[in-house]
Amino acid sequence: MIPTHTDIGAIDWNLLEYSPNAYILVGPTHALPILTCNAAYENVVGRVRAAIIGMPLFEAFPADETSESYRLLRASFDRVLATHETDHIAFIPYDISTAGEPPAMRYWSATHVPVLAEDGSLRAILQHTADITDLLDGGSHLQNAAIIEAGILMRANKVQDESRRLRELFDQAPGFVGILRGRDHVFEIANMAYRRLVGGRELVGKPVRQALPEVVDQGFITLLDEVYTSGETFVGHGVQVMLQQSPDAAPAELFIDFVYQPLRDARGAVYGIFVQGNDVTEQKRAEERMATITRESAHRVKNTLAMAQAVVSATLRDVPGVAAARQSILARLGVLAVTQPALVDGRVAPSDVAQIVPAVMQLHVDVFGRISIEGPSVAIEANAAQGLALILHELATNAIKYGALSNETGSIAIRWWVPEGTDRVELEWRESGGPEVRTPQAKGFGTKLIERALPRKADNKVTLDYAPDGLVCRCRVELA
Repeated sequence: MIPTHTDIGAIDWNLLEYSPNAYILVGPTHALPILTCNAAYENVVGRVRAAIIGMPLFEAFPADETSESYRLLRASFDRVLATHETDHIAFIPYDISTAGEPPAMRYWSATHVPVLAEDGSLRAILQHTADITDLLDGGSHLQNAAIIEAGILMRANKVQDESRRLRELFDQAPGFVGILRGRDHVFEIANMAYRRLVGGRELVGKPVRQALPEVVDQGFITLLDEVYTSGETFVGHGVQVMLQQSPDAAPAELFIDFVYQPLRDARGAVYGIFVQGNDVTEQKRAEERMATITRESAHRVKNTLAMAQAVVSATLRDVPGVAAARQSILARLGVLAVTQPALVDGRVAPSDVAQIVPAVMQLHVDVFGRISIEGPSVAIEANAAQGLALILHELATNAIKYGALSNETGSIAIRWWVPEGTDRVELEWRESGGPEVRTPQAKGFGTKLIERALPRKADNKVTLDYAPDGLVCRCRVELA
């Protein structure tokens, strides 16, 4: 039902009818049927209300749906329909001619006010328009120019304040955001995160191929063309990109998650692309480090189990009696546990000889006062650390049974160093003060373990010297 002059809710149309400002009332549907208008509106548009009442607004005043004017006006009405809140347009060009007439482009400022029923439902939308064409042209003959100009400035300030707040929020978004317009993908907007990602380069107003020339041969222009042509969204996860992040530096490898979302006009045609994404380089590299750790850990576990199997098998074969074998097995497995590699900063850490030696000898704490230890902090690989620990354990066990620690006066000196100009550490185990040493007639498992425990590498070597005054064992191990 079209409201009469006294049937429009909270609005007293009699007041508006004689206002010098132009008002039009439209219905609360997408078609926006014209319900009525006042005399000032008839004057500014040059149309009588009888000719336009009942017509959809955009039928009475047609506009190209791809034009900026249509988009601005349509979007403002749609916001009122959706939110039931007042909306402002500070400035909009709009042709008020009818079909067959010469174009009559005028410039307007408008406010759209919701007219609500008692139950809060939307009953109508009141449009207050001001023709500012002459004001823009510098004319001084506008009726009530001061009133109109004040209204325009008020609307403009409100719109600018809201626009500024939105742009500030947009610019401070943690992810990179941009809007590309047209087939050349010209940057219309790029936020701070986007500019920071590309080394602070100016982007707005430039096509992507000009603003970011290094991405042309990486397939991103082709991808943008496909999104623009097909109208289908593209989502990329962990995509590698080489970006120049400073003027004099070579492009750096980055990984990004991003979305290319086509932007459509009222007819559904694509006119631009919305770009949003995040730099996930650190996350990607962390994932790669964890994958490496997983592979390395699996390798370490496999080696440890193989060594444990060999230790158990050989011990059971060479040590008589279940109790003695059990004790020997537990001692040797305890040494393997001491040298398990640690995770440091997301990687398998090398082992320090300065930590391995005391840790192994601590297992023989009852005679620790007769063992001297001296050497620098030196890193070796984790598998070499396991072998070295087993060697030290076997030497200590033999020393307690047969060597320098089998009496009350013997001692052991353990020292290590890195020879100048080499990539290896030399470790020496020297016994003194014990029983006279004799070269064994046959090699037991312990001796074989000492000779073969280190990984087979060119710089890894173990020698045993059965000197009469005390056993000397020398180990040469590659650095990490």
